[in-house]
Amino acid sequence: MRLNLRALLASCAVAVSACDGGETPPNVEPHAEDPCAPNGHIHREAEGDWCHCNKGHVAALEGLACEVDPDYVPSDGFDFGDDGEHACWHVAHGPYVTVTATTTRNPRVDDFHTHYTVKLREENGQYTGTFSYKAFASGDFVVYLSTPDVPVTFVETAIQTQLTPAGTKPAGDFCSGLRHMVGYELTDRVQYTLTLGPTSLPEVGLVIEHLE
Repeated sequence: MRLNLRALLASCAVAVSACDGGETPPNVEPHAEDPCAPNGHIHREAEGDWCHCNKGHVAALEGLACEVDPDYVPSDGFDFGDDGEHACWHVAHGPYVTVTATTTRNPRVDDFHTHYTVKLREENGQYTGTFSYKAFASGDFVVYLSTPDVPVTFVETAIQTQLTPAGTKPAGDFCSGLRHMVGYELTDRVQYTLTLGPTSLPEVGLVIEHLE
């Protein structure tokens, strides 16, 4: 009996499935297809999974899937709203927040109706910085900048996908503190990484607004 037990243990070490009914070892998870694909991707969060659907699609009312949005009308161009008049009000009246770029974390810049003074960090003779932005609504957003001389990049953090700007143009002549606008279409609850630079400027004025 002792020899038979040793033989059985040896066979378990070689082929786990022979002893556990064919189950996959617990440290190896089988690949699961994205139920929201091909017209979106899934977000797995503590409060529940949900589908982030591509433009022209909406999350199904039941289950996890992205369906064609019957009410979607393609846009002829990005609408910049009041061209920065409201954003300039915050340049004059605040509230004001100063954030400093670091190499160890991404400071948040996602408060609505807030004028940020963004201090970038030096890198290879230029200045750059990455910041955290979580959208708390879906729709058109505008990044207002104190100068057009600062490249802007938005990346959906979870899947590391860079967003294409929906539009860009000079801001209206409402204040000297905001001179440039970059439009994006963002999604509620999605976490983004915003990168400013590289630029020759160590500091940038910034307001990000949802166009309601």
